[in-house]
Amino acid sequence: MNHTKSRVRLTSFLLLVCTTLSAQTAVIYGKITQADTQMPLADVAVSADNGRTGTSSDKEGNYRIAVKSNRVNLTFHCVGCKTETFKATIAQGVEFQHDVVMSSTTVKLNEVTVVGRNEVRRMRESAMPVSVMTFKELQGTASSIDEVLARSAGITVRSTGGVGSASRLSVRGLEGKRLGLFVDETSMGQLTNFVTLNDIPTDMIERIEVYKGIVPYKFGGSALGGAVNVVTKEYPPMYLDASYECGSFNTHRANAVLKRTNQRLGLQFGVGGLFTYSDNSYLMTLHNLDGRRVRRNHDAYRKAVFGGSLKATKWWFDELKLEALYSNTRQEIQGIDTDIREAFNHSSGFATELTLKREQFFADALALDFNLAYSYAGYGLSDKAMKRYDWDGTAYPPTSPYGGEQGAYPADGHNRSHDLISKLNLNYTLDAHHSFNLNVYEAYTRLLPKDELMEKALGFKANFNSRMNSVTTGLSYDLMLFDNRFQSAFIVKDYFFTSKTRYLPNFYMSNAENINLHRHYIGWNESMRYRLTHHLMVKASFSSEVRTPTSEELIGNGYSVLASTHLQPERVKSINLGTLYRRFHEQNGLLEAELNLFYSRLKDMIRYAPDVVPAFYHYTNFGEVRTYGIEVDVKYDILPWLYAYANCTYQDLRDVRRWMPESNVENPTYNKRIPNIPYLLGNGGVEYHRENLFGAKGSNTRLLLDVSYIHQYFYDFEMSVNQDRKIPTSFTLDAGLEHSMMNNRWTFSLKVKNLTNRDVVSELNRPLPGRSFAIKVRYLLK
Repeated sequence: MNHTKSRVRLTSFLLLVCTTLSAQTAVIYGKITQADTQMPLADVAVSADNGRTGTSSDKEGNYRIAVKSNRVNLTFHCVGCKTETFKATIAQGVEFQHDVVMSSTTVKLNEVTVVGRNEVRRMRESAMPVSVMTFKELQGTASSIDEVLARSAGITVRSTGGVGSASRLSVRGLEGKRLGLFVDETSMGQLTNFVTLNDIPTDMIERIEVYKGIVPYKFGGSALGGAVNVVTKEYPPMYLDASYECGSFNTHRANAVLKRTNQRLGLQFGVGGLFTYSDNSYLMTLHNLDGRRVRRNHDAYRKAVFGGSLKATKWWFDELKLEALYSNTRQEIQGIDTDIREAFNHSSGFATELTLKREQFFADALALDFNLAYSYAGYGLSDKAMKRYDWDGTAYPPTSPYGGEQGAYPADGHNRSHDLISKLNLNYTLDAHHSFNLNVYEAYTRLLPKDELMEKALGFKANFNSRMNSVTTGLSYDLMLFDNRFQSAFIVKDYFFTSKTRYLPNFYMSNAENINLHRHYIGWNESMRYRLTHHLMVKASFSSEVRTPTSEELIGNGYSVLASTHLQPERVKSINLGTLYRRFHEQNGLLEAELNLFYSRLKDMIRYAPDVVPAFYHYTNFGEVRTYGIEVDVKYDILPWLYAYANCTYQDLRDVRRWMPESNVENPTYNKRIPNIPYLLGNGGVEYHRENLFGAKGSNTRLLLDVSYIHQYFYDFEMSVNQDRKIPTSFTLDAGLEHSMMNNRWTFSLKVKNLTNRDVVSELNRPLPGRSFAIKVRYLLK
């Protein structure tokens, strides 16, 4: 309290001095960022007039200082960074902008090495098992977030084709809807129906955080296998970032973002958009048709997203932000077993979000973080063709007299959905050792399916209006002891959800049953971290978590997935033990090595299965699955101009049901490996970088090589060593060359995917692209 009063007195005094001398002073302002992470630096000491005048940067790195002399001499000092100076002659009464970039350094005090901490390091050294991908991984050979994530330890991304194709992300074998997807700690929720993580250009991303097994309490929700949080960049007062990429298979990507800040008013305006198009017309091998080679002829993808934002920092809240975006997508459906020529998926949607943040919310120790998001989407499948074709070009009539290429019935979906997500996060800091957090997360979905053509062909109504509401309340306690060598985070959660829909019990009954569900569950988790030495720490986490079904799992999607009224939430008990070694070498850079052992037992695993109603699917509880594994991750700045990384993961998922459901019959797949999930995978890469390699000042050149290995695995239960239901081993190489000039004003990139043109198959018999090329031009003004 005395410290607070002292700061108030000091601030009042400085304001008085500035007011008295306003007619004789100049004002210098700007933003301070860290060179290696491009993140804003808070609490940087800024001094002028030989130390007689001073201030410090705020949490967003902004500073503002008044000086008396025409000859300005500013000093910027921050522990762990090189001290910077600025000298200039500025006329009285002028406001002058000067942004500062500070480089990290190492300072020795009484034989103790102190390295400047940033947000990335803080995340990696937290008690939770987490991987963090920085700009090094983001600005490499990857073109999308999926490609960045696929190179990380314990993460697998399996797609069905090229650009825009459906993909599934798994962390330690737990995949799909078990993972929480967040952007700046805000859940994407049902937004993933028309906006995906891949829609965010990698140039706009500060870092990607991947939490394994445990989801941070401040995120909210009921994700089970972990979470992916994409953190977008903080922008200087003026920022323009535009790029265009052209690649193989007639692929085009364009995106741009413009941010403008009025520091006097504390307002930031932003607009941006992206456009993606690809024919995806690569050659593929049809393994289901004796290895026939054909060109994909109906897989075009087109997507456009536009949005805008307004952020205020001086309207009582530390941050008040309003964002809105519109998205439109059209995706053709590629045939594998047959030559599909007309069917396609379509979607369009609008979303808006309000964010409110305040560090001192009616009390010095209480912080508020509130989000409210609403989205509206229209989407569906169009499958009305009156002819079907095989790969020889032979035409056949459709199975239904009303048409349809894919299945037994046609489709002309015009479904609508309304989604509302709110999150309240209150954090109370008792003292330097104890803090508490309350998180309340609510998600509401209203689904309005409409497909008159399909119901006409079926002869009865199969889809019904539905709604679902879930509320997850979490209370956490953070503890720090022994000069912060020990950290602990304990979380207890309450899960409650309701749903209302109508359900068709079987194909022979046209009378639907009304279903109303109300369910309630409790879960908890604990994470701990202890620093053994300055460079070495150990971590442990334990959890007994619950994942409530998503709206699609429980009430369907309106055109292909029916309601699953008897679906039980998934429950998991897990353990993670890990160790992290980090050492900063003054001559070279950072060495980081991490080892994790993990074990989990998942009950009532939810899986996708065919329904008794033809052409429809539903979700069902599978039983129990046991998982254990190990992952190793190493990153090293070998030389000042050479960086390398490598990781390897082994994960073993087994069916541990001894008996078939509701019977005394032995389970034939007991202790068999869960199919269609890789169990041995690894990644590695090197990066060569040089400044001013060709003599031009302000330029930087990077040469990159990334390799990825996935061992062969079965896409059905391995009942015999001789069965051929295997997805073959994948070994791919990607290469890239990047050259920036004029201090990153212009950047030119060349990327080569699958350099050796290997045949790669994923998701059963889905062939992935062979070798492809892309060139990219980026313009950055800030």
